[in-house]
Amino acid sequence: MPASRVFPWFRPVAVAIALGAGLLVAGASQGLGGSLVHFFPDDPIWVDADMVADASGVKEQDLSQTYDFLENTFALRGDVRDVRAVNVNTLDEVPDSSWFTNRIAHHPLDDETLVRGPNSLAALHADAWTIVAGKNTGLQPGFRAIITGASDRQLYQIEFDPPGHPQLATGAEMIGTLLYHALGYHVVENYIVEVDPASLTIDPKATYRDADGRRQPFTRETLDRVLRRAARNADGTYRALASRFAPGRPAGNFRYYGTRHDDPNDIHPHEHRRELRAARVFAAWVNHDDSRANNTLDMIEGDGGQSAIRHYMFDFGSIMGSGTTAPDTARSGRAYLLDVRTTWRILRSFGVWAPEWARRRIAPFHRSVGPFTADGFDPEAWKAEYPNTAFVNMRDDDAFWGARRVAAFTDRQLRLLAEQGRYGDPAATAQVADALIGRRDSIAKTWLARITPLVSPTLERDRLRFENAAVDAGVATQPDTYVVQWSRFDNDSGTHAPVGPALEVQAPEALLPDVLAGAAFVAARVHAVHPRYPHWVRPVTFYFRRDGTSWTPVGLVRR
Repeated sequence: MPASRVFPWFRPVAVAIALGAGLLVAGASQGLGGSLVHFFPDDPIWVDADMVADASGVKEQDLSQTYDFLENTFALRGDVRDVRAVNVNTLDEVPDSSWFTNRIAHHPLDDETLVRGPNSLAALHADAWTIVAGKNTGLQPGFRAIITGASDRQLYQIEFDPPGHPQLATGAEMIGTLLYHALGYHVVENYIVEVDPASLTIDPKATYRDADGRRQPFTRETLDRVLRRAARNADGTYRALASRFAPGRPAGNFRYYGTRHDDPNDIHPHEHRRELRAARVFAAWVNHDDSRANNTLDMIEGDGGQSAIRHYMFDFGSIMGSGTTAPDTARSGRAYLLDVRTTWRILRSFGVWAPEWARRRIAPFHRSVGPFTADGFDPEAWKAEYPNTAFVNMRDDDAFWGARRVAAFTDRQLRLLAEQGRYGDPAATAQVADALIGRRDSIAKTWLARITPLVSPTLERDRLRFENAAVDAGVATQPDTYVVQWSRFDNDSGTHAPVGPALEVQAPEALLPDVLAGAAFVAARVHAVHPRYPHWVRPVTFYFRRDGTSWTPVGLVRR
């Protein structure tokens, strides 16, 4: 049942069918393992209308960081199963939704769009700030403020870099924001600004929460304590990141499993959403080991009569080599915070034995970047600080989908993104760019050839063309041959009637047999023969529907 066809009052049924049958929900009743293939007139679906039902009854949920760590470390919740992602369309792609918008790998991104990211302004200018509240969450020093004298009273969260490591967290946050936006996630607007302490005023009503959770007045002394934990420029100003609060009403965080019981639009279990499973690929790329529920954000948009949640990825201040308040440790990205087996082995050896990551030599790094390099990067072995169910459920087809997006960034684009960190030293920019490029290549080598990498079918002027994602990314050579079997497809019965013998072609294209020119639906079953990748003989079937005088690709099924 397609996502856009799932009505709120069918929600329990839809979820039960999707999970019970282990089939995808979005798109047609698409066959796996020989089951029925059928396409609806509006396939493929590119928009999942998941903001239709009124969600004004949603209550803010506040997730405890400690509880989230304990729950995911000791009692991983959700449906841990090897089943296909449930929110893909008939072309095996993720439709646009309140979670995700197709950008890179779906259409070209020009430089302006890439570096602008989610920001509504080219640059944020503020002569003075008025502090209205403490920051209250996270380790990074900062506060909440509005631009003094601004009529809109737009709220920003202001965060600083740690002393001794200028640009460390703010650079990471800026680059992470732009990367995740280009990948397709919803992220908040972020701007790098310079803050002059002399321009700061404190609203008399401003408060913050102390270590015991008690609300206290935010005073000049409070501000001094914040600034003592921040890196100061030589001229006495402070570089900061100004995060513009997203529109709407905060509804808390989303989990990497289950659904929100109070959101009628939230019908796909999060651990079976492809964009959350494949987020593990992106997290490994930029070493987002802090990818947890607490670094997500749900915002309720609309008024009381028609409200819906938009889901954000949030807080990238500790990606790459940044640990927010200092450079990352050697453990970052290589082990969970608590690994029972490793801990037990250390105890049994009375501390003599140490894991490989603790014995590993760390290459020299720039103090504004931290130990973020491509040296020794193993995408499959990468770990967040603790597991989550969506990452655990990631399959090869999810990773392939993610790797295609990573591989779509060119060297030039990644160098351009590294420049957006606005590091004071070109060596820092170069370290970030080199790491992103090297780690991108490792991800492409790891996951693009893992399944038969045939994608992007077209049928124009009776000629089938498709792409080989692994070859196009430069991680595999051309196959010896492609084998194409045409068939007439009956969309009512889901049956195929082969037409002619299988064709062997060297290029990723083949002519449609004349006898199929007037068919309503046709299918091309294609596999590749490659001595290094024998599993590429597992076919991919492309489906096309005749719409007037042209053919529309409507299906892509991997066996």
